[in-house]
Amino acid sequence: MYAIASTVGCAVQRTTTPLDRLGVDLIITGVNNQDIIEFPLLYVQVKCTSRQVLTENTIRYPLSVKNYEELRIRDRYPPLILIVVIVPDQVNDWLNPL
Repeated sequence: MYAIASTVGCAVQRTTTPLDRLGVDLIITGVNNQDIIEFPLLYVQVKCTSRQVLTENTIRYPLSVKNYEELRIRDRYPPLILIVVIVPDQVNDWLNPL
């Protein structure tokens, strides 16, 4: 998450209690555009899986009712999104040498 965000000029901050209890794992802030007076913020809930959750048109990831309810709050600021990180089954395959 840190590497991906930094390539587009964003900073990532890991949250602690009480935000973690509200379903917020990370805060992503846009910091690379000096023309913007207010920094854009995004709350992120991150889930990681090696299960087959991706089809041609959808991602089907099972969430607890608590997590689902946190994500469906309308007009939330900053907005809260879900990012599902899909990894190989074997931990040794998570990173590929160049």
